[in-house]
Amino acid sequence: MVSSIVGNYLVEKGLITKAQLIDLKNEQQKVRVKLGLIAVSEGLMTQSEADRVNRLQAIQDKRFGDIAVENGYLTEEQVGQLLKKQGNAYLSFAQALENLDLMNVDQLEQFMTDFMWDKEFTQSDMADLKSDDADRILRLFIPADAKAYEPIAGMALRTIMRLIDNDVYPGKAYLTKEVEVDNGSMQFVSGTESICCALAGRDDNLKPVASIFGKEDFEKVDMDALDAVGELVNCINGLYASDRSFGGVEMELYPPEYSDQMTALTADEMLVLPLHIKGNTCYFVVANNQKMEMK
Repeated sequence: MVSSIVGNYLVEKGLITKAQLIDLKNEQQKVRVKLGLIAVSEGLMTQSEADRVNRLQAIQDKRFGDIAVENGYLTEEQVGQLLKKQGNAYLSFAQALENLDLMNVDQLEQFMTDFMWDKEFTQSDMADLKSDDADRILRLFIPADAKAYEPIAGMALRTIMRLIDNDVYPGKAYLTKEVEVDNGSMQFVSGTESICCALAGRDDNLKPVASIFGKEDFEKVDMDALDAVGELVNCINGLYASDRSFGGVEMELYPPEYSDQMTALTADEMLVLPLHIKGNTCYFVVANNQKMEMK
């Protein structure tokens, strides 16, 4: 997820192209993050120190960590901690950037400072982003006054990551009474607690979701495609209801409803979470303790 968020930011800023982002994603699948890159990213070494150790490796049959310790750049404990971070997605993305000669980690970190200011994030928020943990990242995109929606939004995000697109990433969520959409599927869930959830979109933006979940190549977002989207919403709500049942909450799922002729979803209050899925923007919409209306 973090690779998509950062990668698309770099594309928006004109620092890399869309084609280069695709190459980066492919390269990222192959890389093993170098210890020096992690050390620089963590602020434990400078780029020049890491470069010097790399040059020494060319003439010494020793590991990067051993040389760094011998030269006083790192401690044994620090090397151990760095080794644990080699699977981090943000760092593997940084390694891919370096492998393709697009930028080094120092340059990436400079752009990430700009990203932090653009998004009005804190240093703690940036640590959450770089963790690549879906729940920690989602919290950055949910408004402070909408935390009650976070559990079901998290269930939706994790389910879509698992079943539709592992590279899905969220946009900034917001509370509203109406969101303009052309089509979508929704489901009401009642009981000790009640919620109403929908996956909606404009034009044919829901087509990849419908095709992947329905295992059918839909030509457009019609009622058959929306039936598949409705089954995905049902899956999300079923998992959420099952999770809540462990806390003694009873919930009953009503049949999904869908329309390819709507203009908006409305409610007294609802959370709209943009989700970037397979190059399209869709919306996960949820209202607590009320049913949304399709207009």
